[in-house]
Amino acid sequence: MEKNNKSKDSILKADKSKNATAISNNRIARYFKFNDMKTTFKKEIIGGISTLLAMMYILSVEPDILRRAESITTIGESNSVYMDLNGVFLATALVAFLATFVMGISANVPIGLAPSMGLNAMFAFNVAGNIGFEGALIATLISSILFCVVSVTKLRTIMIKSLPKSVHLSIGVGIGFFIAYVGISNIGWVANDGGIPIASLSDFKMTYPAIILGTVALFAAIFLNFKKFFAPVACVMIIGFIIAMILVNTVENDAIQESFKNAKFSEIDWNYKSLFTGFWSNLEGTTKQFVNPKIWINPTMYISIFVFIILNFFDATGTITTINIELNREAGTNNEIPHKALIIDAGATIVGSVAGVSHMACYAESCVGISQGARTGFAAIITSLGFLISIVLFPIFKMMPSCITGAATVFIGTIMIKSITGIEWDKPEMGLAAFFSIMFMVVTYNIANGIALGIIAYTVGALATGKAKTLNPIIWILDLIFILYFVANAFI
Repeated sequence: MEKNNKSKDSILKADKSKNATAISNNRIARYFKFNDMKTTFKKEIIGGISTLLAMMYILSVEPDILRRAESITTIGESNSVYMDLNGVFLATALVAFLATFVMGISANVPIGLAPSMGLNAMFAFNVAGNIGFEGALIATLISSILFCVVSVTKLRTIMIKSLPKSVHLSIGVGIGFFIAYVGISNIGWVANDGGIPIASLSDFKMTYPAIILGTVALFAAIFLNFKKFFAPVACVMIIGFIIAMILVNTVENDAIQESFKNAKFSEIDWNYKSLFTGFWSNLEGTTKQFVNPKIWINPTMYISIFVFIILNFFDATGTITTINIELNREAGTNNEIPHKALIIDAGATIVGSVAGVSHMACYAESCVGISQGARTGFAAIITSLGFLISIVLFPIFKMMPSCITGAATVFIGTIMIKSITGIEWDKPEMGLAAFFSIMFMVVTYNIANGIALGIIAYTVGALATGKAKTLNPIIWILDLIFILYFVANAFI
């Protein structure tokens, strides 16, 4: 009799547990509007994981790029100090987690956020090269605050409409070529002078293993992407890393040992304390240099703030529009992504700059998750948790050779370059703007220079073809600002 009662009690408890789980699941489903978006928990989880895998390369690429950003205290000196790689990794993972989580829970859209490819290169190689990584983080903070304020006003729309589509596209294409050049340098193809790639092939004698592996990884990513393979960059990075790790730990060859030294088993460091000390080092360094006059008297500070805002305008709008189109196509809906998504995107950069990373951005790779079933913010929460868990795998990410992250960088550059077909080359003013913008970003190794000369060239082209009346008044203001920028750089 007692056994029967116990059996009934256990059944009742199990039923209550199932009911509680069902009620909890129903609440989640209602909150994220599963029925409206015709989705399920399974689809959302698979979609969220898919987005994470498509974005995970940033956990290796962001630290690899920002570790080259020098401190304002040692610019021009032999004993250079750079951003702490460990701290950048922790900041990248934490801010990507927080921003993506808030995007999911608040805006209810399946969008992942992380540091922007392109802007991180400008941060490290252009801005930090003049005002240190401390100044670059301060410029990022100020520009993100201004961007956040402008995002809630009509100024945002006015700014977006001021530049023709072709000029906008040429900026994106130029950044694509720029980061591809950075990636080619990281693979080892070109020589560099003081960390800056130069128009000369490197010495292949000691770099050929990295060049071969990086190049094969790049072409493999392009091939897999062409074949619509799932998360091609993540797959190639994992396989490339495994190959590098096997080679460096089994083959006694000087070139291999030099090329893949980070992947040696002896280099594995499970000391997680270094993450927090590095994080604090970057934060403390920036705080101490906040009142450094070298930062505030340099014209790079102000033009960087301005350029960061412009790039944020078009990057955020373009990416969110692309994701919205893909989401509506896959879900069979006709919804608009809420305006708060733009506010979250701007707010994420404020948090990111304080934490120690470059500008945050919504990732077009979110479309991978959408194609796998992601429809709501619940998928974004799954993605965000993946970023948080990745902190445990930091020692593995730290071992990733630069030639592999370089291959990923070049691949992203090729994706950005595809929009070159949308530029109106048959219109002289558009073609001139595109040529100057793309060319000078690469040859001067400076994104801001390319944007400035591209917009000035657009004005000159419009004047030469009798289309001055079609120029938006904001273009004239931009021309004046950029001319003053070049004058300041030349004489201050």
